[in-house]
Amino acid sequence: MKKIGLYSILLILVVALAFGVVGCSGGNDTGSGTGDASGDAADEKKTPITVSSKTFTESLLLGDMLIKYLEYHGYPVIDETGLGETAIVRPALTSGEIDVYWEYTGTVLMFIMEHEPVFDSEESFRLVKEWDEKTNNIVWLDYAPVNNTYGIMVRKAFLDEHGFKNTSDMVEFIKNGGSVKFASFAEWTERTDGLPSFESTYDFTWPRKDVLEIAMGLSYDALKNNQADAGIAFTTDGRIVAYDLPLLEDDKNAFPVYNAAPTFRKEIIDTYPELPELVKELSQLLDNDTLTKLNAAVDVDGKSISEVSEAFLKEKGLIQ
Repeated sequence: MKKIGLYSILLILVVALAFGVVGCSGGNDTGSGTGDASGDAADEKKTPITVSSKTFTESLLLGDMLIKYLEYHGYPVIDETGLGETAIVRPALTSGEIDVYWEYTGTVLMFIMEHEPVFDSEESFRLVKEWDEKTNNIVWLDYAPVNNTYGIMVRKAFLDEHGFKNTSDMVEFIKNGGSVKFASFAEWTERTDGLPSFESTYDFTWPRKDVLEIAMGLSYDALKNNQADAGIAFTTDGRIVAYDLPLLEDDKNAFPVYNAAPTFRKEIIDTYPELPELVKELSQLLDNDTLTKLNAAVDVDGKSISEVSEAFLKEKGLIQ
């Protein structure tokens, strides 16, 4: 009996050692051939990341792309996109209700920090990044090359008729008594980086009889339907191209920069320190032309946010 017991013990030890060797060998292959292409031990990611966004098309697209991209790399994600505009989604971030959303540098700089407008992307980003991490434990990852600022769009026929080369040409036309029916919205007409800044920069006053105030986002249709000659636009709105509404060159830099960047709670970046480099692979692809086309696919072609974001990520090889 003693011999049998000793033999059994030795056999158990040999089998255990064999399984141990196999286990170590298998660990060296983590991430290879799994289809998620991340190679960063997805099973070890336990802390969920709550991703949110504002409610307009571009923000929803950015949020959805981030969700799909993070999920592909094995991160547990909670979808809270479309939560609300800055007054809602920003406090949700600073309070920890959400973990990340895409924000625009100029928005935080001027309306949260109450800083004067900045017209250089690097300077604007540096200011908000340093302030937000120090004050709120919010980390700005590298900004995308997209600058979704304001622009002055005009009807193509009106532009051809008057031959404006830039905004100064149109302003000179107005100063000399010319009439340009302008489609705006109440907030932009009043806000400091809106019409007052525009008029100050170009040293003129747009006759208020020629300013048509309508709901935000309807300026494009007003021009398309010949209800206005010019209008305020967000420079990555897909309808600019779809409706053939050329943007005048802002030759005196009236409009500050609004570069989009993912803003994370520092706790999430501390938990997943690889995120800045990973997310940069996505953000660096998002320039004005790209976002304009993606926005148009939703707003003009009627495709869903999910369909457009997934197609883009696959096209760029970011997910499979």
